[in-house]
Amino acid sequence: MHIIDTHCHIGLHKYEPVETLLYHMQRAGVAQAVFIQYMGNTDNAYLAETIAAYPGQFAAAMLAPADDDGSAIRGWTEAGIGGIRLAANFRGTGSDPLAHWRTADELGLVVSAPSSPASLAGAEFAEVLRLFPNLPIVIEHLGGARPGMTAEEFQPVLALAAHENLTIKLPGFGEFCHLPHPFRDVPVFADGVLEAFGPRRMMWGSDWPPVSSREGYDSSLSFPLDYFADLSEDERAWIFGKTARWVWKLPGA
Repeated sequence: MHIIDTHCHIGLHKYEPVETLLYHMQRAGVAQAVFIQYMGNTDNAYLAETIAAYPGQFAAAMLAPADDDGSAIRGWTEAGIGGIRLAANFRGTGSDPLAHWRTADELGLVVSAPSSPASLAGAEFAEVLRLFPNLPIVIEHLGGARPGMTAEEFQPVLALAAHENLTIKLPGFGEFCHLPHPFRDVPVFADGVLEAFGPRRMMWGSDWPPVSSREGYDSSLSFPLDYFADLSEDERAWIFGKTARWVWKLPGA
């Protein structure tokens, strides 16, 4: 199976450089990855440089200043970054609060959206969905699923499957299961997302390196692979690689 990790953080001043990620990817059998810029850092140079240094292996989502009018976004897009990280309820502080969303839609960027069930059900995100119905938006971290969350609290995430421009990231199960690994009582969240969105709108993402403080990189992949072992080979191929390749426009094997 050609596996793509859609949620990794790299850096020179926070987290780890790409060489450390490559070690974990090679050990786990992961072929490609998507860098998600960590919060607070709008200097995306290291992401752009790494994408250029490893042609075809990586994609990335930038961060832009809150007051950006679209100029910074366009600049980083020209540097090779094809996505942007915008919280589901994000509004800019410039003259156009929707400038980031509008520019992403204009340039055909992929939006990686950190969120919670509450923000996904809020008026701000509803406006984005109404104004930009064709903008590809990837809901991060299984919509903010957490240990102890009830199925009722999670319901707003499942309701969003009606919007065909949305896909959703399946994280390591340590994000929504009680530690330690191996997890014993797995909530219904992953199964619910599979039923609502289908495998072609799901993509796996490790959340490396924060996942190292939960179940670790290898287990963030092996546990969901085993959990969905009863799916067909093609269904698992979509969740663990093909959806990401399609959304993030990564080259094939």
